Amino acid sequence: DWVKDQTKPWFLWLAYNAPHTPFHLPPNNLHNQGALPTDQASIDANPLPYYLAMIEAMDSEYGRLLSSMSQAEKDNTIIIFIGDNGTPNQVLQSYSRGKGTLYQGGINVPMIIAGKGVTRFNQSEDALINLTDLFATIAHIAGVSVSTINDSNSFKSLLTQNTNTNNRDYTFIEDGNDDGSLDFSIRNTTHKYMLFENGSEALFNLTNDPLEATNLMSASQLPLSTSDSAIKDELSAKLTEIRN
Repeated sequence: DWVKDQTKPWFLWLAYNAPHTPFHLPPNNLHNQGALPTDQASIDANPLPYYLAMIEAMDSEYGRLLSSMSQAEKDNTIIIFIGDNGTPNQVLQSYSRGKGTLYQGGINVPMIIAGKGVTRFNQSEDALINLTDLFATIAHIAGVSVSTINDSNSFKSLLTQNTNTNNRDYTFIEDGNDDGSLDFSIRNTTHKYMLFENGSEALFNLTNDPLEATNLMSASQLPLSTSDSAIKDELSAKLTEIRN
């Protein structure tokens, strides 16, 4: 209804809060997970199909929005779909740790872009992109000439061509703990370094180990190879620079 009421160029941020806890069974017409039990005990015992049903329900509702738009409107609209954080640990697949952590299962979120001005189809982009980059990118798409501001770098060029160059050299994330302390994560194109509030460290080669099964800083893996040690020093120094 809101979209239909617009008479000038518009920007819509639509934030669905599902899939999200508490896990529940959406209306049957919104998903294809079959006849699932509706009692809470069944949901608690096996939340994954309910979580998948919630994902399908969200997809159905997005489909309803897009179907309500005319072809001319869709041809003149760019759509950015992105997750705000990782998957809840109760329904995590493949990754060992998810939402609420700085591991990839908690911070490596999906982003899909399509529509006006996007000429790359069915392609996956490996460039380092941070959520903050959406600010400059959306402004750039809207005609603002500045492509970088504060910690936001426009990746508009990646919508039309694979430049084989990174939008940024590092991505950085911090996560607050209940006691007010912070954990930190920084990565480059190949490795990810993590520094926890208790002083412990982790290093992962994401190229060879995207699911973070092997912490190169664990006692069984030390000492680091010459190349891994150099990358660890590089990431640690960059992290110190950012924090200061």
